[in-house]
Amino acid sequence: MRALSNLLLVFNLQQSVDRQTTSAPSQIGSVLDKVPVVASLPFFFQRGSNDKKSNDRNVLVQELLKEALKVGQVGSLASEEKRQKIQELANLVIPLSDPNPAKYPLQGEHRLVYSAAQGASSGRLFGNVVGQVTQLFENDEIFYNRVELGPLKIALQARREVKNGSMIKVSFLQTNFFLFDKLLSQKQVGGGGVWKCRFVGKITDERGQEKLVRIMDTPSLFILEQPLN
Repeated sequence: MRALSNLLLVFNLQQSVDRQTTSAPSQIGSVLDKVPVVASLPFFFQRGSNDKKSNDRNVLVQELLKEALKVGQVGSLASEEKRQKIQELANLVIPLSDPNPAKYPLQGEHRLVYSAAQGASSGRLFGNVVGQVTQLFENDEIFYNRVELGPLKIALQARREVKNGSMIKVSFLQTNFFLFDKLLSQKQVGGGGVWKCRFVGKITDERGQEKLVRIMDTPSLFILEQPLN
């Protein structure tokens, strides 16, 4: 149990936010020409105009999710080339976010698609053993970072406070350990950090399913999705 507790302290994503900046939407056309990963994207995205912004975003986010799903939750196990490819796509998606992504109302369960973090926050518990990572929002303030591996579930309860349109302050409260959905123990924890919300927006995937997609820096890159229908 002590080992699980130590893993969950890593899971809290409490690193400080980095200071990298994003390109303005007006720069996307010139940036795209320089990024090899988008060479295979449809021509209408590569030279998209303002009246096609929604469609452009849909295409590019789909491409980002496709590449992230190929790698899986644990980006640290992938090659540098694959990680760079995902980062480049994320940098192109970020300027297309809905306004004030940190203020976007969140509810329900969100699934981790990709994490560049090396610790258990990506779901990597030890070696190549990986649990499924989700975020569950209880209300506007309280949420849970959860890792599930078979009958074992670890949930870190946290409180979030919106600081501005792009940043939230997160305070960690307690960890809960479950086995076969039975609560085994609870432990009070401290700490926290400031996360940068880089992108939030709804897209429709190739199967016609609507999703809410989020990108965060903690400072490691995190990509999450929530099916909406």
